[in-house]
Amino acid sequence: MMRAARGMLAARTRWSSARHAAVGLLLGGLIAGYALPGSWPVVVVVVCLAVTVAIVARDRQRDGFFVNGYRTGRTRPITFALAAIAFAALVSAISLKQRYGLDWAPVAIGIVLAIVATIVSIVWERVYRQELEEPGRER
Repeated sequence: MMRAARGMLAARTRWSSARHAAVGLLLGGLIAGYALPGSWPVVVVVVCLAVTVAIVARDRQRDGFFVNGYRTGRTRPITFALAAIAFAALVSAISLKQRYGLDWAPVAIGIVLAIVATIVSIVWERVYRQELEEPGRER
């Protein structure tokens, strides 16, 4: 019965390309926002956080659940790798802008991070679904 329930859950955990792209755009937008002058980067962070809350609420309403990226299992290293990449992107974007005056660097790095994060989101979903479908994973 547990295996059947996990199989049904695996079948429901298929997110759209737009949902994956939203992850990428949010992370990329956070970095790209640092190219803006004054306090606009703070506004971008607030907007990205608000959109994240809306996506979580939408997932819960549509699917009946939200899967936390930091859950235990084979997806956790993927989540930590993406967090490390995003942090490195942030540090690079800020350094290049402040130290070297490359005001466009956060935008370029944000675009690359958006693509990387979208791909990682797709990989994360596939690994999660495979983990659910594995026999003997019941606890």
